[in-house]
Amino acid sequence: MVKKSNGKWRMFVDFTYLSKACPMDAYHLSRNDLLVDSTTNNQLPSFMDAYSRYNRIMMNPADKEHTSFFTDNGALTYERLVNMMFAKQLGRNVEAYVDGMIVKSRLANGHCIDLQETFDTLQKYRMKLNPEKCAFRMQSGKFLGFMINQQGIETNLEKVPTILYMASPRNVHEVQKLTGRLTALNRFLTRSGDKCYPFFQALKRARNFAWSEECEVAFEGIKEHLHTLPALVKQMHDETLSAYLRVSDTAVSSVPIREERREQQSVYHASKCCSQQRRTTWLLRSGASCW
Repeated sequence: MVKKSNGKWRMFVDFTYLSKACPMDAYHLSRNDLLVDSTTNNQLPSFMDAYSRYNRIMMNPADKEHTSFFTDNGALTYERLVNMMFAKQLGRNVEAYVDGMIVKSRLANGHCIDLQETFDTLQKYRMKLNPEKCAFRMQSGKFLGFMINQQGIETNLEKVPTILYMASPRNVHEVQKLTGRLTALNRFLTRSGDKCYPFFQALKRARNFAWSEECEVAFEGIKEHLHTLPALVKQMHDETLSAYLRVSDTAVSSVPIREERREQQSVYHASKCCSQQRRTTWLLRSGASCW
């Protein structure tokens, strides 16, 4: 049994060996970043969460007596169901990822119509919502770990303190925990490849692990940067963007920029550590593009 964030308990069964013997479901989950981008620039969105998702898909009655516990192939089966249910709404007034849904409307006065259409679909397929995780006609809300509002995308402030109050890593496992937490904020971090390079070098020396002074300086620098994370905006359809590209001794970093009313707004930040040969290739390509 595993305790959930709301204090209730969830049963888990280890099907590791059974899963290895069964064919994998080829159905793919949606890309989080694209879903998050598609939810911005809408007025008063509603955030909803399905209740007990594994209980919403019925098993073949003939198989019930042979099965003590089942999860319906996990998230993939449920994602297929949700995409089938909202096939006529996805991308238009609904976005969904497994059991998390958001009803979006370009104009606030049309939101009730979009909600009614969504409720009709939920009723048709007998899917219930968890009232503890639903919020309607909000100025902003959390979706897939990000804060969504009409202006753009902001980082989830719940993720920042876990890094700010984290002690300096003492072993490889703690460095991996740090880099994992930073990955969740990666699109907001400027030049993350440069800032995190000492951590990656420490992971390469796993057998002779040492948290160097360079790692400590980078760690404190990351904490300082977390106080000034920028808000991001969505690229509009068929819009031409500008981009800043920086090639350092350790990484290649870029940020697409929207210009609106003579103000530059970041769309997302990307950075990648790479070898000297790849960095040279990036420089040549960027120079050729400018030429």
